[in-house]
Amino acid sequence: MPSAFIYHLRPTAAVRVPSDLGRAGHAMLLAIIAAHNPDLAERLHSANEQRPMTISNPLGRVAASDKGVVIDPKRTYPLRITLLNDIMEQAAHAWREAPAATLHLGGATWQIERIASQSRDDPWVGRESYGSLIKRGVERAGQGPGRWSFTFDSPVSFRQRGMCQALPLPELVFGSLLDRWNALAPFPLPGEVRRYAAEALMVSRFELRTAIVMSKGGTPQVGVVGHCSYIALEDDPAMGGCIETLAHFALYSGIGAGTARGLGQARILASGMRGRNEATRQRTSAPLGPLA
Repeated sequence: MPSAFIYHLRPTAAVRVPSDLGRAGHAMLLAIIAAHNPDLAERLHSANEQRPMTISNPLGRVAASDKGVVIDPKRTYPLRITLLNDIMEQAAHAWREAPAATLHLGGATWQIERIASQSRDDPWVGRESYGSLIKRGVERAGQGPGRWSFTFDSPVSFRQRGMCQALPLPELVFGSLLDRWNALAPFPLPGEVRRYAAEALMVSRFELRTAIVMSKGGTPQVGVVGHCSYIALEDDPAMGGCIETLAHFALYSGIGAGTARGLGQARILASGMRGRNEATRQRTSAPLGPLA
């Protein structure tokens, strides 16, 4: 059952840590799992397929810097973890039964102030079965062409033809969600969803900015953060229902590349029916002219 929870951490001292703690958070989570289930930790470490977990950078949106960031003991930092299958849920149950008082992350020691695990605590927290996510899509089907608005809270980027693609095009966003769903959910969604996203969805509004993180080898990885909305140009109840399911799945799965090391933190802000004349405006809008 997909779940998302947040550790609110307070550093024990003002020390300098790397500006991107996503990779360190991933290693820390594997170490916690290894203490209870070494075989599972080894499988997760060596896996090339979709990983059944995501983790955030507790420092949030900070500019990539070789100098790092000095953390402040007077405040707390949110470390968000999501788990995407029953095996991970069982592993989490083991460490939640006897939670550590402190965590070691990025060369610093952090106290666990509290753990948010209920959706009423934070919109980035939740727990929902795959069946319930499917039900959302079934209820949405037949209501007419849809609109889906997302927030991208950490850099979203995609691997395309061996390169980094930062633009969150519909087929990349929903293709990423489809791949993760079909790798981890007990019942797959049709591959036709990818074609529908490419041919029948389009970006309607966006407020995005470039965000750069450094890869393990020191290569800049370009992504985007901000808000982006998509609309359906044609009504297909079955496909629209699948898109609705995947849109809500994003809270747990993340979007794009690097979600197990802090990238692609995303969630749906709103969904509903497309405006009556919205698709017409999108089709007939003149292209932008040269900047003055």
